[in-house]
Amino acid sequence: MKNKPRFQQNPFQPIPVSVFFFLLFFLHSCTPLKNGGAATGGSSKAQTNASPEVSFIILQINDVYEISPLEKGKVGGMARVATLRKRLLQESPNVLTVLAGDFLNPSLIGTMKLEGKRIKGRQMVEVMDAIGVDVVAFGNHEFDLKEKELQGRLDESKFVWIATNLLQNEGNKLEPFHKNKNGAKYFLPETFTWKVKDKTGENALNVGFYSACINSTKKDYVYYEDPFQEAIKAYLLLKNESDIILGLTHLSIAQDMKMAALLPGTKLIMGGHEHDNSRDTVGNVVITKADANAKTAYVHRFRYNTRTGQLSFTSELVPITDKMPDDAAIKTLVNKWQKIQDDKIAEVVSNPKEVVFHAEVPLDGREKSMRNGQTNLGNIISKSMAAAAKKKVDCAFFNSGSVRLDDQLSGDITAVDFFRAMPFGGGIYEIDLKGNVLKRALDAGIENKGIGGYLQWDDNIEYNAADRSWKIGGSKLDEGKVYHVATSDYLANGNEKGLEFFNPKNFVAWETAKKGDNADLRSDVRKAVVAFLKNK
Repeated sequence: MKNKPRFQQNPFQPIPVSVFFFLLFFLHSCTPLKNGGAATGGSSKAQTNASPEVSFIILQINDVYEISPLEKGKVGGMARVATLRKRLLQESPNVLTVLAGDFLNPSLIGTMKLEGKRIKGRQMVEVMDAIGVDVVAFGNHEFDLKEKELQGRLDESKFVWIATNLLQNEGNKLEPFHKNKNGAKYFLPETFTWKVKDKTGENALNVGFYSACINSTKKDYVYYEDPFQEAIKAYLLLKNESDIILGLTHLSIAQDMKMAALLPGTKLIMGGHEHDNSRDTVGNVVITKADANAKTAYVHRFRYNTRTGQLSFTSELVPITDKMPDDAAIKTLVNKWQKIQDDKIAEVVSNPKEVVFHAEVPLDGREKSMRNGQTNLGNIISKSMAAAAKKKVDCAFFNSGSVRLDDQLSGDITAVDFFRAMPFGGGIYEIDLKGNVLKRALDAGIENKGIGGYLQWDDNIEYNAADRSWKIGGSKLDEGKVYHVATSDYLANGNEKGLEFFNPKNFVAWETAKKGDNADLRSDVRKAVVAFLKNK
């Protein structure tokens, strides 16, 4: 990694529109790659004696939060990804393994403590290092971590992080994110160049990469530059030294398509963020995304003629299932972390792997669903909170941000699955409050649409968007009446955006489980959900 400046101008100022369009004109009017696409990276000996055709493979995964297989061991699992990588290495010595963002958070094990500190992605970095992951892009969930936690993961990692449109905000100073090594600070690169070897071992061609990260997770220590402007600048830096240019992004599919239109010389954009596999084309640019949690992986096989500059490639979506054996060494590492997780869960429920529910219709825990509307998973959690109450409640609700699954649960669902869905757990509060406070809280939840402060509720709550009115238990909400409700401890202590007023100072009365009373289902919402479903 080069410890080089990232900018010459004031980094708070975007590229002027006139300069931006000049760059686009320059980009589209010039030869996109060095020497018109012919390779120049190898020695004269290599280009004279070696075959002009060079092949290489890229293994792509994205949005991986779980190191163990899912759906009762049927799909996913990083030990199986390791097996696939070793098989590809038997095809070609030129294999690059990439992850297109989102892997440090969210996960159940990440919320647990080891040696007095939250794990927060430590398990992912250790497993990825052991597998031999080469290059990653940042995803928005990397910034769920506190700044010191993220720095710890950066320092532990052996792989390259590309940070094309990201800067670290150190007070009034912006600088690249970095790794600390032997007392020195090494800035993360804006671009990455892979030097692919021919059969003689000589450098035959250079494959350049740029990245881009969506700016959906706002943190004071992160400064997002414009992803398109920065990608264009990175492309221009790469084009004179690269035979092929690829994108490794964590953007929405619409943004990836815009990127492809802006940079038509990019051969392939390997993306993440959506969680469902897709393959799209914009002009001659291919855009691929694999399924989240390594349920599938994309294998891209390239062939490049160093004399003519002609490139061809295929993209194969490979299912990662129980038909693929585990790599023994990685499986041992995964089992170590799995035991840590299981031991912690067993402190809350006695049989973590017990099937507690069968979902014919998938339970929707995806962020885009839960933070914008009511879902069946949100309804189940709300009903579970109501059922755990000591006294019959008028309604139950909670903040959607407490669900961090960002996935759907289907088929046989175990207690562990609900712990994964709600990694932070937390207690349940029973509250007596005036109707005007309840209305204000529900209204604030509607205003929080699109973020974690949007509320999920049970069947006793009805909302009429036309006149912004509420019904509780089938009757119009009475602002003068005292209601008995169940909600999360996080919400009941004024921790949610726009709901800071929703705290014991504004309640008539409240109660929750006594400290240490683990038999009280109100002590942990996950325990309440498991008990509710087992009794259905």
